[in-house]
Amino acid sequence: MIPATALYAGVFGLLSVTLANAVLFARLRTGKLPGWQPDAVLRVQANFVENVPLALVMLLVLELIGTPPSLIHSFGSALLICRLLHAYGLGTRPGANYPRLIGAQGTFLVMSAMAVALLFHALDGT
Repeated sequence: MIPATALYAGVFGLLSVTLANAVLFARLRTGKLPGWQPDAVLRVQANFVENVPLALVMLLVLELIGTPPSLIHSFGSALLICRLLHAYGLGTRPGANYPRLIGAQGTFLVMSAMAVALLFHALDGT
């Protein structure tokens, strides 16, 4: 069983659908069809789709190799907070801002930490 990853996959799945719907509604509101110029709503959803699938795969592998559930939840909850901060910062405030910066850099930090943990496990052979 992989209950921790299932929890985060479910939450991120719902967030992905929410962000995708925001793009759809923005397109409908503005009458913009395919080929319209990207705006903040599209960028929030696209950035989410660029980062979260790989992060979830890494989280799943960490859980499958026996990483303690507390660490899985630490990675998963930190990633969730970072993605929410990024979405808020990019979607509601123009230009560079702290929620966006913290969300983006925090996402990279969490993903890097998971990648390093996986590499240590793979190279250690345990």
